[in-house]
Amino acid sequence: MIKKDSFWRRWSKPYRLTILEEQSFKERWQISISRFGVALTVGTLVAIVGVSVFGLVAWTPLKEIIVPGYTSEASRLRAIHAETIADSALRQLSIQADYLQALGTILRGEAVENTLEHSDSNSVNGESSLTDWGLTPEDLELRSRVEEEDRFALQRGQMNEKTTRNIPFAPIQGSVSSEFDPAVGHFGVDFVAPEGSVIHAVDDGIVVIASYTSDGGYVVSIQHSANRTSVYKHNKSLLVETGDRVQAGDPIAILGSTGTHSTGPHSHFEWWVDGQPLDPAKWLPEQTESVSP
Repeated sequence: MIKKDSFWRRWSKPYRLTILEEQSFKERWQISISRFGVALTVGTLVAIVGVSVFGLVAWTPLKEIIVPGYTSEASRLRAIHAETIADSALRQLSIQADYLQALGTILRGEAVENTLEHSDSNSVNGESSLTDWGLTPEDLELRSRVEEEDRFALQRGQMNEKTTRNIPFAPIQGSVSSEFDPAVGHFGVDFVAPEGSVIHAVDDGIVVIASYTSDGGYVVSIQHSANRTSVYKHNKSLLVETGDRVQAGDPIAILGSTGTHSTGPHSHFEWWVDGQPLDPAKWLPEQTESVSP
């Protein structure tokens, strides 16, 4: 009785593979290999081919053609960019809607919420980041002391007891260096004060302009109720943005000397009621001393 070889012996038994010429049967090439060697060689070749195909598909544009439903990298980046733009547009529309609603409320003479909002501010622990306004370290230090300043002992709510022409809050403590003179195009008064002094909003309202102009420098314009508008020119820097809601006495700018029409540090203040410029000196809450230019 012939004993069968074990499994390992059968797979490890060597075999000779020979290549002969068809006509002369002359041996041209031969190799000695076992079944295990054949399986190992075939497996290695399959693994190499598989890895090569995977790499070719994964790291070349072929994946866009071979893989069903695969989105190209360029298309993905375009989709992300489009989503970012759409999100920004929706956010700006929301900000604009809030701004127009608040402005309409003021123009109708109705009360607005007494909150200062920065719709696009980066806040840490509830405080707006002042670096977005491009302030110098001196401005930041001055801003930090604003909360401790005396707000000229003004009691809010005086507007209901006075005419709409009265200015509830002085924009700055200082002397008038240039008076109201519409004949020469000077539709306001100039206050002189140390450079870096804080300029305040004269009444509750909404900021309609907060930008730089060539003649007025950094300008802030606030729309108040009862069709009243205050304008502050030649500031060193701005502390508010367009669309912000402010209260009387809130800091809005830093006094400086910007713009082509400025010859030194001062604050140019204008007071408009029903579309007409008024002499602010006549309607300020307290008399301001005039000095020679």
